[in-house]
Amino acid sequence: MPARVIAIGQSAAGDDGVGYAVLDRLRADGVPPDVELVRADEDTALVALLETPRPVVIVDAVLGSPAGRVVDLAPGDLAVTGLTPVSTHGIGVAQAIELARVVACEGIAPSIRIVGVTIERPMRYVQALSPAVAAAVEPAAARVRALLAAA
Repeated sequence: MPARVIAIGQSAAGDDGVGYAVLDRLRADGVPPDVELVRADEDTALVALLETPRPVVIVDAVLGSPAGRVVDLAPGDLAVTGLTPVSTHGIGVAQAIELARVVACEGIAPSIRIVGVTIERPMRYVQALSPAVAAAVEPAAARVRALLAAA
C-alpha cells in the first residue's frame, strides 16, 4: 500500500536530527516505490503533509530517558506516555495532527503512527548525533519498515 514517511527535526540541533538520520537510512536501504519519504523542518509542515489518502509514519525525536530508546506511538499516546516530541517552533506533533484534523478539506491520513527515538534536550549548533541516539537509527528504521509492511 502506498504510504508517506515524514521525518521531522533540526539537523543543527544534535539529537533532534535523528528523524532525518532514520529517513536517510531508509533511503539508503531502499523502500518500495510507492513509499514517499519527506523531510519536514518544522511541525507546522505536518498540517499539509497529513492531508493524504495514504497511511503516514512520522519519525521524530522525543524527550525521554534513556536516550536512544525507540518507541512506536499512536497520536493519542503522546498525551499519556509522558514522552514529548521535540518542538523548536512552538507547535508540537500532537498539536499539528489535531490542527490537520480540523482544517484538512480532503481529510487526513487514515492511519498515523509515530516512531520516536528518545533524546535528552537538543543541543544547538551540533551536527552529530550522540552515540546512544546514533545506535537507535537502524532499529527505528526497522520499526518504520515493519509499519510499512503492515499497512
